[in-house]
Amino acid sequence: MLMNFFKKLEESKWLPWVGILPFVILPFLVVLDGETARGIGIFAFFASAFVGILWCGNLGGFIAERVLKASENLTSRIAAAFSAFGFLFLPVLVGTYTNANMGTDIDMHSIGAHFLWACCGAALFFSVSPSAK
Repeated sequence: MLMNFFKKLEESKWLPWVGILPFVILPFLVVLDGETARGIGIFAFFASAFVGILWCGNLGGFIAERVLKASENLTSRIAAAFSAFGFLFLPVLVGTYTNANMGTDIDMHSIGAHFLWACCGAALFFSVSPSAK
């Protein structure tokens, strides 16, 4: 019975919307409090993680396929590594910008520390081969 519930939940079309809802509601509540720039900055910070996955993954795939002329397996591994790097590092850049210009006060470590961990995460994703579907 529990397995059937999770299978139905996986096929559900509303599940992604429920998962993203807190990331949309938090900036919206800040905007309603009268701090529009801060709400936009918080939304940009959360959205940059998803943009980092998509944009950097496509960039990594393009570089591997067109510039390096790599095999299909290596191309998918490079794209996964770039996606991980974008997910881990692009929000730091956006957060630094919004802290300086929009007053978001997002607490972060140094950019160098985030860059190091983004590189480690990318190396981990590169070394773990993506599953074939």
